[in-house]
Amino acid sequence: MKLAGGCPSLSDQLNVDAFLEQARSYDKASSNPVGWYIRNAQTRELSHPLPVMRAREMDEWSRSQEYRTLLQKMFR
Repeated sequence: MKLAGGCPSLSDQLNVDAFLEQARSYDKASSNPVGWYIRNAQTRELSHPLPVMRAREMDEWSRSQEYRTLLQKMFR
């Protein structure tokens, strides 16, 4: 969330659930052809994904079996 403009002095006010909800809303908005086109136009020239999308990917991965397996191997 810091990459999206959060700062340490406001860290107690940041809401991870609301941030991830933005990602779900962004996905939902781009599920139709017009939304997809707008999303593609916004992100085409970016060198990195939008911070909210990166957070969504990390959240999804942290819930995956692959991640749980990795953790189990690390803490054996």
